[in-house]
Amino acid sequence: MCSSPRTGTSHITWSDDVFRPGSQINLEIAGVRHGYTAPISRTFSIGQPSDRLRRVHEAQAAGLEAALATICAGRTCGEVAEAANRAVEKFGVKKESRFGYPIGIDWQEQTASIKVGDQTILKPNMTFHVHLGNWAIAEDFGYVISECVRVTESGVEVLTNVPRKLSTLSSLCGSFGGPVIGYLRLNLRVAR
Repeated sequence: MCSSPRTGTSHITWSDDVFRPGSQINLEIAGVRHGYTAPISRTFSIGQPSDRLRRVHEAQAAGLEAALATICAGRTCGEVAEAANRAVEKFGVKKESRFGYPIGIDWQEQTASIKVGDQTILKPNMTFHVHLGNWAIAEDFGYVISECVRVTESGVEVLTNVPRKLSTLSSLCGSFGGPVIGYLRLNLRVAR
């Protein structure tokens, strides 16, 4: 989890930053069952999100939708990345890092990468974290949205079930855990 003013960095260490109205929270969590990991990322805004955050959400969500629409057995990881990249760039946003990676036992498997040029052919039952984490937007600004998926013969099965919207939190009631974790608990489902 990272929050304003440090959303431009992924996987950061603890700080004593305080959540305030207008703060942005990027959250990446995972469910684990029998050693298999199912990660998911979402961005939250405390109060109304900025215009920049709304614009970037629209771009990144379009990229995620394009990636999901492209995934199916027989396509390559590179084709998925190219589709996501085209969708994101239509909004004037650039994503310079990969668009996802395979998951399995432990957090990730080092077998393929959803990035331009990766010629790995998608096969049924491969699983990926399709991740539109973008930390290169500005030094102090980044955004995350992702889904955990399984490749099928005819497309993709999304294994997580959380709305793909920019969620607004009206208050944190003095604690981050309550509203955000409650929201995710109600909406997360990891397929068995």
